[in-house]
Amino acid sequence: MSQSALRTPRFTAFFVAAAISNAAGWMQTVAVPALLFDLTHQSTWLGLATVANIAPAVLLATPAGVLSDRVDRRLILLATQLLQLAAATALWWLYHTDQLTPGRILLVGFVGGVATGFQSPTWQAFIPSLVPQEAMLDAVRLNTLQFTLARAVGPAAAGVVVKQWGISWAIGINAVTYVLPVVVLLIISTPRNAVMGAGTRALDALRDGARYVWRERGLRLVVLLSLLTATLGQSFQFIAPAISKRIFGHSSEDNSTLLAALGVGGLVAALFARRLISHRARLPHAMTAVLALYAVTPLLVAATSDFRVGVAGYFLGGMAHVINAVSINAFIQSYAPDHLRGRVMSFYLLAILGGIQVGTFLMGWLGDRIGMRVTVLVDAAAMTVISAWLVQRGALRVLGEFSPDSHHEGATPGVTVTA
Repeated sequence: MSQSALRTPRFTAFFVAAAISNAAGWMQTVAVPALLFDLTHQSTWLGLATVANIAPAVLLATPAGVLSDRVDRRLILLATQLLQLAAATALWWLYHTDQLTPGRILLVGFVGGVATGFQSPTWQAFIPSLVPQEAMLDAVRLNTLQFTLARAVGPAAAGVVVKQWGISWAIGINAVTYVLPVVVLLIISTPRNAVMGAGTRALDALRDGARYVWRERGLRLVVLLSLLTATLGQSFQFIAPAISKRIFGHSSEDNSTLLAALGVGGLVAALFARRLISHRARLPHAMTAVLALYAVTPLLVAATSDFRVGVAGYFLGGMAHVINAVSINAFIQSYAPDHLRGRVMSFYLLAILGGIQVGTFLMGWLGDRIGMRVTVLVDAAAMTVISAWLVQRGALRVLGEFSPDSHHEGATPGVTVTA
């Protein structure tokens, strides 16, 4: 039986600190793209900003996975949180002193992307070490929930903070809140993660991880699904300022409303996500629902100029994101042994980060050339066709066939996904 991860004090402390810090991060995520769009009046710049932020994360994700299997994951997270604190502080100072330009926004985003590259696979691999084995799946769910909570609260708070006090406050608050997870990471103690052999070369370790992911049919499928949903689904959140202005005729700052709706949709989905990850037979149905929601979201956004319909579309997109993240993350965490966990998570995150980068850039670039509404419709058509093909072929059935208890190499001892 799975128990609540919140009964473990160190997980609870990390959960609260991360939720607050990530909510503040979303304040900055809302404020800075709106500022960039107002400075340049081109959605291509939104795509470039996403590339600058995510490209280093894409390049570093797999080496970071190797690193997180070699050294103490808590120390890696401490270093990345401090680097993100420095980047946010620099961004605040440049804006406060009226020295912030589009190029400097991209540069600071690049530095933050370096931190994200090392942090993302390590963060995901670190979560199971905070709780007993029987609480691992609940910890995975709650970790996704805190990101979702941040996604709901952060944009809503940004709408208030930016209008009342200005963009500098949104950036400054984000910088200060990085102190919270740093303090928690300094005071908690966790079991040392399983470490690969000291004589293993980094390239060999990376190759071993890639072979493991590719050989296991279930892992290969979820990585490809992550690439698909990131490219055609999650990229919507990064072009929200352009969608707000060009499709709905609102100000770019109203992207905060769209992203808040995305977060609220995620919170609603999180209410029943625990049931999804505790019954493997439901995973194929959950992923079918995810693909359908990701296809409906752009259709609603492009169907009308009524802002309320767009908000509804982003709400459904938020539901899709959380069901997708919880289902796939729980599947991978239950599948991967601890000594490979960092590398397996790195390939999963590589698919997400790479997909977001490609999708956002293409949508921004096409939006400047053929119009944002037509671009969104093209996205909807592509998502619909690919999803229908996957469902028709029965490709998702492998998710329900997986049983970590019977898997010869992949099971994490003590973790059970009930039928």
